[in-house]
Amino acid sequence: MEQPIPPYLFAFAAGEIGSREVGPRTKVFAESVPAVLDAAAKEFAGTEDMIRVGEKLFGDYDWERFDLLVLPPSFPYGGMENPRMVFLTPTVIKGDASGAQVVAHELAHSWTGNLITNKTNDHFWLNEGFTTYAERRIVEAVQGEDIAALNIGIGWKGLVDEMERFKDKTEFTKLLTNQEGVDPDDVYSQVPYEKGFQFLWRIERQIGRPAFDEFLKKYIAAFKFQSIDTYMFLDFLKVNVPGIEKEIDLKIWTEGTGIPFDAMEPVSNIYKKIVSLANEFKQGRMPSEEEVANWHGQEWELYLENLPKSVEASQVTALDSRYRLSESKDYEVKVAFLQLAIGSRCSEYYNIVEKTLKEVGRMKYLRPLYTALVQGNVKKEEEKIFAQRVFSEARETYHPIAQGVVESILSKHL
Repeated sequence: MEQPIPPYLFAFAAGEIGSREVGPRTKVFAESVPAVLDAAAKEFAGTEDMIRVGEKLFGDYDWERFDLLVLPPSFPYGGMENPRMVFLTPTVIKGDASGAQVVAHELAHSWTGNLITNKTNDHFWLNEGFTTYAERRIVEAVQGEDIAALNIGIGWKGLVDEMERFKDKTEFTKLLTNQEGVDPDDVYSQVPYEKGFQFLWRIERQIGRPAFDEFLKKYIAAFKFQSIDTYMFLDFLKVNVPGIEKEIDLKIWTEGTGIPFDAMEPVSNIYKKIVSLANEFKQGRMPSEEEVANWHGQEWELYLENLPKSVEASQVTALDSRYRLSESKDYEVKVAFLQLAIGSRCSEYYNIVEKTLKEVGRMKYLRPLYTALVQGNVKKEEEKIFAQRVFSEARETYHPIAQGVVESILSKHL
């Protein structure tokens, strides 16, 4: 490839690999197993539509090819935006094309992250906040406003949860962080993604979408194939959107801790409805079959994420016997449900927890499940012994980064 890239984007894969053509610039690669290749090709059939939307929003796609490689289950991330060939976890193949959202995120990196790169990890939000914003614009254009609002809602809940996680380390609730002497894997969180998204969405609301779209195109053209920092972005913003610093407190957004007062949840009927149904669950009311008739993975994920961390065990089993969430093919749903089951000490689900921890190595699922097992003040001796045993048996199948993350969770709580 001709394009210059920062070294963290250099990757290669070796194996017995097959492929399927899914578009004029896109092949899906995976281990040579026809069932895996067919499922991946079906899941990502809409990729070319997304590339075209991306080009309309952000300018030409500068990398010629946009190929996808589905890795084995031990791959520790959802996706990695390696230029020209995105690496993906097999857990994004859900059978309903909703896995395309991770692809939308990695595609968006083709402009924000790969074309314009953060100078150091202290400015990581420049990669991820922009990409989360860009991903949601692509999803909105391809899948509609409701789906985009669900994504924003799931992200909002994730951001609120991170504030709790970092309440004693508020440095990591800032967009512009100081990571001197810190292992980035230990403080990796939703903050750069979701607070970064919120910041850009706030600017969009201030100046209007057409003006913000013009600004984004200008920004990408001005800095492409360069590494920049937060100050360079803010200077560019102030020059190109005169007076913005009088309307929005840029310092509080970039250097302040916590969630700024002018951040906001999405405005959407479906979002409101799901959150209010989750609140009703606390009073013992389960959603009816009609209410969930059109729900897919994201609706369930948003619902489960908004339930209290622990409820009566009988409520958990009743919910599952009606909706079979523990058997979901969508790991977002399954893992959100299993966290609820662990929080409510429903030990009859521990065999499914064990199976899940042994079949996937994606840190997005390992981190919350192991944490749920060992965290908290109640006497959790059985859970702790269980977590240690499962990890000792599964450890070799995890990626080294994932091994380190699980070890640090266990050592902190055991």
